[in-house]
Amino acid sequence: MKITKNQYSKNKLKRLKQIKNSEDNLFKDSFYMILSNLYSKLILYLFFWLIPFIVGTEGFGIIRGLLPIADTIVIFFCSGIPPAMAKFISENKSKTQLEKIQQEKNDFKNLNDANNENNLWEFDILKYMVLFSFVGALFAISLKYILGGDYSTLPDIYYYAIALSIPFSAIISWSRGILQGNLKIRQLSLTWVLEHTSKVIFLIPLALFFGVTGALLSISVGYLLGGLLGLYIIFKYIPRYKNKKSEIISTSDLKLNNEISNTLVRKVMIYALPIALTATSYRLLNDLDSIFIMSMLGGYDNGLYGYASLISKLLFLFAASISTVLIPRIAKSNSENLNENNSKDSKILKGSKALNYLKKSILLNFIILLPLLTIFVIFANDILKLSFGVSNIDVSNSLIILSFSASVMSMYTLSASSLQGIGYAKIPLYIIILGIVLNSILNISLIPIYGIMGGAMATLISSSIISIITFIIALKKLR
Repeated sequence: MKITKNQYSKNKLKRLKQIKNSEDNLFKDSFYMILSNLYSKLILYLFFWLIPFIVGTEGFGIIRGLLPIADTIVIFFCSGIPPAMAKFISENKSKTQLEKIQQEKNDFKNLNDANNENNLWEFDILKYMVLFSFVGALFAISLKYILGGDYSTLPDIYYYAIALSIPFSAIISWSRGILQGNLKIRQLSLTWVLEHTSKVIFLIPLALFFGVTGALLSISVGYLLGGLLGLYIIFKYIPRYKNKKSEIISTSDLKLNNEISNTLVRKVMIYALPIALTATSYRLLNDLDSIFIMSMLGGYDNGLYGYASLISKLLFLFAASISTVLIPRIAKSNSENLNENNSKDSKILKGSKALNYLKKSILLNFIILLPLLTIFVIFANDILKLSFGVSNIDVSNSLIILSFSASVMSMYTLSASSLQGIGYAKIPLYIIILGIVLNSILNISLIPIYGIMGGAMATLISSSIISIITFIIALKKLR
């Protein structure tokens, strides 16, 4: 059927409006993620608030010393891949829409990349993630002998409990990558809600019966239930995956799809490596102070410090929520700029749209953040009394310092997400590695002098330096 010029123009306008409407809901999607992350953080706060009442301050300190390392392993082996998946899924969706417009204009019937809609390369990614998760589990078991010091005195069962959680994390991480790439942000937020709610529900009986081991096992339960919900949403409500079993592909199409799948998998894995290293380094940097305090001062002092650290991280949830929806939007805006300008250079024409996304995200973050920061600074001691019944000048001062650190790091998170979205994933990695080295040196130097406050000061200084550097580079690259 011949497409007239007027029909083509109307169809093009309609499709471009659809693309625009699907991308400009940054505030709406951020609102969903902020609400779900706020709920999740409050539930996570309840999770950690209950732990000292069940296993004591020292048990709480041990958990606070183990979980950062466990999270680091999970991120490196599992959670670093989904952001790269989201980027490629978002770009392919945008590319498909633009190609359909071009097809109507030229009356083409065969486009090679049209097979991308039938090619479910994401499931090949899942296979690799499950394999990596078992490698991570084996690594977790060996941590006792790698870390040494006070960590070597902990029972082996703690490390087995950590290892169990890693394969479960692969499922929930993969499903979130799919949902994020398809901009199913509201559905994505539900997995966070279920995961953290499950942790609290199962924490009480497991910790009461099994102590620290039970508290660690409740994390595996949360990963498992959140992952099952993510899989249910994907296969139930996203047509591309819902119709997987009913697809009938010819032998020639299957060969072509395998080639496409292998190509995309390689691209995703290559792109995911610096993201995984960045996220791993970032997670390690956030709680490097706890690891040093646990090693140098012991579980009890680390438990006291953990109270301040836990509360201060409430300020970071807003940037984490916004960054989840920022990456795919910046990636899409970059992809469209390249398509519209017919450019093969992926490092030019990032466009004012991507820069505006960053500016809006920073503005939204600080509008919400600054009033809460003021409350935390003025009422630090009262918040600690109300939360954990603790009244200690060192803990209060640590909370104030860590609150400023969390606020500063929100700038790093949004700037790093912007750089990842336009293809500069290695830059945040180099900067965060610098932060880890600097933070380690400062912790070793300041903790013996100032105690737990030294860990807080080390975190603030290193966070400020890397945040300023990353923000300046992001502004330069987005222009």
